[in-house]
Amino acid sequence: MAKASAEPRFKGRFTAPDRRDYFCRAIDMSAEVVALRCDYAPDVGARIVLHLERWGKFEGAVIRVFAGGFTVGLEVADRGRAHVAMQLAWLSRHAAGAAFRSHERLTPRRRFITFTVQGVTLPCEVLDLSRSGALLRTEVKVPDGAAVTLGRKTIAEVARQTDQGFAVRFRRLLPLERFDEDIEL
Repeated sequence: MAKASAEPRFKGRFTAPDRRDYFCRAIDMSAEVVALRCDYAPDVGARIVLHLERWGKFEGAVIRVFAGGFTVGLEVADRGRAHVAMQLAWLSRHAAGAAFRSHERLTPRRRFITFTVQGVTLPCEVLDLSRSGALLRTEVKVPDGAAVTLGRKTIAEVARQTDQGFAVRFRRLLPLERFDEDIEL
């Protein structure tokens, strides 16, 4: 089964090891992990109880802390995990409006990278990055559908042209566990 993933932006709260409740917002979610934005982040390895609007209660351990939040590895039985994956897939197909985007966007710290097309490596600037694609500034025109490699190994396809360059769609989602401003493509 393909992994369903989405940026649900559901409000929630979690109970930290100190037994205090903190408000949070889910910014990205799969059946295995959820990334949360909040003002407080427990230490890596800390166990939390998470309550997400429209989803209910989850338990898990913090697997990564990033600026403005953290990622939790969800402890869900196989049957429950399959149910979450099906719901995420449905939301991805039927969601509309600003409350639900495909994936969170960010600007990486290392914006100036290279891309390779037809064996030629050229410079570009990453203007916008999500787990599923990127917007690149470059003077080079690359046709829609062309295969490109960003950096050393991120394989993508040109999705559309823009005034500043072009947008690409990644062949595979960037891993949620590594997706932050410090990611290297």
